[in-house]
Amino acid sequence: MQLLVAYREDPAGHNMAKYLAKNMKFNGDVYCGQNYDLVIIPTPAISADWLEEKYDYDGYVFLSKHAAESGVLALTCHSTGNFSDAKFGGNTRQVAIPHPSLQKQYLKKLWENKSQFSDFQITIEATHHGPTALNKPSIFIEIGTTPKQWNDVELCNSVAAKVHEVLVSKIPDYPVAICFGMVWVSINKKFLICYHKQILRLSNFEY
Repeated sequence: MQLLVAYREDPAGHNMAKYLAKNMKFNGDVYCGQNYDLVIIPTPAISADWLEEKYDYDGYVFLSKHAAESGVLALTCHSTGNFSDAKFGGNTRQVAIPHPSLQKQYLKKLWENKSQFSDFQITIEATHHGPTALNKPSIFIEIGTTPKQWNDVELCNSVAAKVHEVLVSKIPDYPVAICFGMVWVSINKKFLICYHKQILRLSNFEY
């Protein structure tokens, strides 16, 4: 089972978590569901290397805001890791285990419903920031790019609904390709690139 994780001071992540929690049962500090569980943590998600010690799951899906100096509106997801110094959580020169099949299914879901998000780029970011020490697959799913979007409850609910649809469906495994040297990866209609243990999956798909 997957654990969804949101930092309570992150408006986008917290909004998505509140939407999903409505149909879940609260038990201790965990919202329990049939297909996934959810926890809202008091410390930043990028520093959640401790998470596995308290919550033992098959994988971790972080719900988060996305920020960019460009201000370009984006719905993005990415794996975590630091190829050099750990400036934003995690450990120096450590890369987390990605969640490639889930990532692809989520991005496909966004593309299938792109008319709902016509003002947004649907993108993958390169691996960056923490946490890096988790021993199970993890992924960040983010809403960007300004406080206006982070606090847009309707938008956050719509994205959270797509996350739910992915997690309650069967997620297939996909073939693998390797990609080096990209800082930012955009999605087009022919290819969808997803991470897998520092490996990128490259698959044709139709929408």
